[in-house]
Amino acid sequence: MKNWKLFISYLIFTGILFVSCATKHPETVQLTDAEPVYVEEIEEVVIPEPTAEELFLEKINGINIEFTNIPAKVKKNKAFSSSYSIQITDSNGFAVSNFEVKLKVPVRKEAAQLVFEEIKMISDENGIINYEPQKPDFCAHTEITAMPFIPSELNISEEDVSNQIAKAAFLVESDITAKGAILFVFEYNENGKSPKNSYDILSGLRKKGVSMIGNAPISDDTSYINASKEKIYKENFEYVGTDFGYLIGGTIKFTNPVQKNEDGTYTANMVAYLYGIDMKTGEVIYEQTIENTSEGANWNKAVDSCKTKLTADAVDSLMFGL
Repeated sequence: MKNWKLFISYLIFTGILFVSCATKHPETVQLTDAEPVYVEEIEEVVIPEPTAEELFLEKINGINIEFTNIPAKVKKNKAFSSSYSIQITDSNGFAVSNFEVKLKVPVRKEAAQLVFEEIKMISDENGIINYEPQKPDFCAHTEITAMPFIPSELNISEEDVSNQIAKAAFLVESDITAKGAILFVFEYNENGKSPKNSYDILSGLRKKGVSMIGNAPISDDTSYINASKEKIYKENFEYVGTDFGYLIGGTIKFTNPVQKNEDGTYTANMVAYLYGIDMKTGEVIYEQTIENTSEGANWNKAVDSCKTKLTADAVDSLMFGL
């Protein structure tokens, strides 16, 4: 029994000794050559939502707007012979229905200037828009334009859709050939003196079919040249009343003396200021400044060339302005 107790005590002592040794001498593992390991945080990539402007431009990308019918010119107060037709297609050439288009069209004149109106139209099932202008009571030599309709809340300008803007001629000729006119356009010489009523414009209008035309009754009195339009109209009205439809007034002048160039040629520059008054109402319905520069082998050729071109431009402007 005694020996058994001694054996138990030995086992307890040996266990304590083993535990003590293990505590005081732990095994150590050291990494001497390993590089430190870094874990990089990956930021989440946020893709911004497209703006309303970007979505709109993407929607109309590839859209083509084209005038397929343009009516011929008409006379003032006469209806157009047909409507304007516009075809809307996509990048593959297929018709686009329910596409909104903005038209800019002239609708009247105010203070001798054209006034344009914007109209919203929508293409039909065949991608077609037809626009029939009202009977014009004014003259015009201009264009109507068609472009994608841009909602007002979007920050998009016409420049952003400039490659999708279509244009077509809008031509309304004066009824001057039927109503006639009196002329009060004085032409000055190179020195700014000796004004005389312009025979070139008178002749040019006659060649356009204006048979009932002549110098104004007061055209021999140069004191009227710098008078107001109201005074000139009133004085002429006392003589002719409404026998003539229009009064054409203004001046033609050299902007500077004819210049001799280094190569021996000459350059002439002239400017015409013209206005037109409706003899029935006294309203100024036309006002335009036209300038031209031409060269010639000598003084006469430079002046003749300049005057010929200026006269042609002035006559065309009057035919589509009065």
